[in-house]
Amino acid sequence: MISSITLNILSKLPLLVASAGIFYFSSLPQPPFVLTSFQWQDKVLHLAAYFAYGITIALAIHVHQSISSNKKMTLIGLIGFLYALSDEYHQSFVPGRTSELGDIIADWIGVISAIMLYRLCIKRIA
Repeated sequence: MISSITLNILSKLPLLVASAGIFYFSSLPQPPFVLTSFQWQDKVLHLAAYFAYGITIALAIHVHQSISSNKKMTLIGLIGFLYALSDEYHQSFVPGRTSELGDIIADWIGVISAIMLYRLCIKRIA
C-alpha cells in the first residue's frame, strides 16, 4: 500500500511537470506546434493547456482530506489564474512574444472548465 506521504508527493508531480512545460513553451520565441489553420487557434491551445493544468492542480489538491471541496475548487481557480498571469507576464520579456489579455481569458476558461469537471467527478463519487 502507498503511504500518505508518498501519495502526497506523487500527486504533485503532474503539476510540477505541467508548470515546467508551460514555462518552457512560454520561453520559446515561436512555439513549434502553432499553425495558422484557423483564427482562434492560439486561444484554443491556451484553453486546452490550462484545462490540463487545472486537472493537474485538482490532482495535487484532491489528496488533502482536511480541505473542503469548495475550498479545493477555489484553490484550483486561484492557482490556475495566478499561474496564467505569471505566464503572460513572463512572455512579455520573451523576444517575439507578447502578453495578451485574450490569452489570460482563454487560460481562465480552461481552468474553470477543469473545475467544472472536477466538481462533476466528486459529485459522482460521493
